[in-house]
Amino acid sequence: MNELARLVLVAAVLLTLPPGSGFRASASSPIRVGILREQEHVTVRSDRPVELSDTSLQRIVLAPGSYEILPSADAIEVSGAGRFIGLIRLAPAEGARLHVGNRTYRGMIEIRSTPARRLTVVNELGLEEYLYGVLKMEVDPRWPAEALKAQAVAARTLALYSLGRYQREGYDVRATTETQVYAGVAAEDPRTTAAVEATRGEIMTFQDRPIFAAFHSDSGGHTESSEHVWGGRYVYLKGVPDPYSAGAGSQRWMVRLDLGVFEERLRRTGRPVTSIMSIELAELTPSGRVQSIRITSGTGTVTLKGTELRSILGADQLKSTLFSVRFRPDDPSAVEFIGRGAGHGVGMSQWGARGHALLGRGYQEILRYYYSGVSFETR
Repeated sequence: MNELARLVLVAAVLLTLPPGSGFRASASSPIRVGILREQEHVTVRSDRPVELSDTSLQRIVLAPGSYEILPSADAIEVSGAGRFIGLIRLAPAEGARLHVGNRTYRGMIEIRSTPARRLTVVNELGLEEYLYGVLKMEVDPRWPAEALKAQAVAARTLALYSLGRYQREGYDVRATTETQVYAGVAAEDPRTTAAVEATRGEIMTFQDRPIFAAFHSDSGGHTESSEHVWGGRYVYLKGVPDPYSAGAGSQRWMVRLDLGVFEERLRRTGRPVTSIMSIELAELTPSGRVQSIRITSGTGTVTLKGTELRSILGADQLKSTLFSVRFRPDDPSAVEFIGRGAGHGVGMSQWGARGHALLGRGYQEILRYYYSGVSFETR
């Protein structure tokens, strides 16, 4: 499943969750992040002693060093330390950090065996410390402080909303675009950390519950209401004019594909398309995004959602569904997509938030612009 398909899936799933699944959680609550999944082996390193415990309540102290961890039929094997029942938890000495592979993490590391006899690695840490490792992955730390604060509140709110989503797998959120990107200590920056601290515990709520704080890179001039992208309607995710994204690299883009290549990509997904005769934008959303596209070929007519086509071509090429189509059946035959913006277009535009901040607007004003009727609460 490619990046866009994952993003569409996560949005669809999140929209089916009870609004504010993290209702009782607070900024002091720990969050469990799935950082690695279905690994054949894992290497954990620490420069200081580490306490290891397992499901049977066995506890030992590992000396500083590097440990290879492997799954077995009914246990987890730790090189030089033995076999342990169920899952293992690794707690470093106070002030120390654990290294998993080539990344460093705050908090504790939990390693669980999966039904496929592989390993899933979970990082458990405080919510605010989690955000330290998120913000730089989402926005440029050089942006105005108020834009960084807006991102901090949106990211914190989304994290609380998402708590428990992957409970069956033993964690709350993933460290990828399926929730929001998290890269541990390596992603921390003093400027984004300051934004987290300046808004510590602050979230957006609607009817006293954390909102689904969707955000994206660049709206292309107008954000979109949630129901036109994912089908689920959230009253605070309404489309608004957004002429604030000056400087975004995605303000104008074009993708040109050889017609044969385009047809082959469609056929790979089960669409019987041969010798395309016309390509039409069948339906547009209120913000001008492509709701559906109609392709007529020698084998009949195929209608796709704009989000489906973006998934087929890849989010790196079709940056958004805010595009027009130029069909060139002549020699050489090609199809061109001319578009604006990047991402799904729902909720806060990150580049738009930057533009608001450059105009002197505060982070709460920025957030209220993109999330209609929300309140702010500190937990």
